[in-house]
Amino acid sequence: MWKDWIKELFPLDYDHVLISYLPNKDKNGSEFDVRPWETKALNLQGKLFRGATSYPARGSYRIADSEGNIGEDVMIEKTRMVTSFITEKEFTEEALKKVSDFLKEFGKKTAQDSAAFVVDGKMYFIDI
Repeated sequence: MWKDWIKELFPLDYDHVLISYLPNKDKNGSEFDVRPWETKALNLQGKLFRGATSYPARGSYRIADSEGNIGEDVMIEKTRMVTSFITEKEFTEEALKKVSDFLKEFGKKTAQDSAAFVVDGKMYFIDI
């Protein structure tokens, strides 16, 4: 089986995958420079989880009004996905709190409705 030989050749193992999402538009559709935030996320996740890699992406979502009703309008934005592969030992409550605190700061300072991250394929949203 391939899993046997690949672990022999590449012994590093991880237990979790965390992805932080950093869009380049605020909740009103105004663009901003996301690169400084991407650098902060790379530094933070690199320190907490031994490494991180960012990927450019494009995303879309339906816009909610001030009462939270989701409308038909779709916002398209450029997003940076900062990904870390994490061992069980590194995946602590304290580390997750630091990531969520960073995403809250990002969300507040860039006028987001929410901030998003994924752990092991499940997406979580932090209301701002």
